[in-house]
Amino acid sequence: MEINKLKTFVELASTLSFSKTAANLFINQSSVSKQIKSLERELNCELFIRAKRQIRMTEYAKILFPAAQKIIKLNDQALSDLRNCLQDRDDKIIIGVLPTFWNYSFFDQISNFKRQNPNLRIIIKEGEINYLTNLFQQGKLDFAFVRTTYGYKSDFEEFTVDHESFCACLNSEHPLATKKSLKLADLKNENFVFYSGEEMLYHTVFDLCRESGFEPQFSFASHNIKSILNLVKNNEGISILMHAPKKMKDVA
Repeated sequence: MEINKLKTFVELASTLSFSKTAANLFINQSSVSKQIKSLERELNCELFIRAKRQIRMTEYAKILFPAAQKIIKLNDQALSDLRNCLQDRDDKIIIGVLPTFWNYSFFDQISNFKRQNPNLRIIIKEGEINYLTNLFQQGKLDFAFVRTTYGYKSDFEEFTVDHESFCACLNSEHPLATKKSLKLADLKNENFVFYSGEEMLYHTVFDLCRESGFEPQFSFASHNIKSILNLVKNNEGISILMHAPKKMKDVA
């Protein structure tokens, strides 16, 4: 049943007048008559008894009337909810970021974009890659900044915004701190304090250490990047993180 036919039926059942129904719906009486006859053919029953200038509802119409009202109400509510959802979606952008996102230039760019678009709400949700992936699959994120490794495969549309390299974080007084570059094998006898906030990064570093001939000895792991850097600063161990261009400072 077409919703317009039901609306015409409900209006006619309420007014019991073709002329008033036509006026209320801003159509002509001929259109009202055609829609009612079409609905009667579709339902295979007579809805109105027409007698001279008066009409009255049949028993079939009395049964249909409350159901038709509910259908129209649900239809209008659904359209209203959809419009509100579309308007809400257009007024905001929801971005997923990793906990280390704030060290990168993307954060500054988003801040500038937000200042340039004061009427646009930008909502940032922080979490690990698995959490962000689940949100994205549920349609709760517009896009996300995540870290991937070589060979990573995704079902999402993706593009690269920057490249990173591994960075060994050492206390400034550590014997290896004066070297410009290190091999993982140079760290085989070190105690590692590790950032466990990104599972992919954790497993990648672990696998690379194994390929270099040793298994890293972890003395501490934390989801808090500041805790890791403080432990390194206090000479409680070394860490391997991703290098954030222009933003990563020496841990001195």
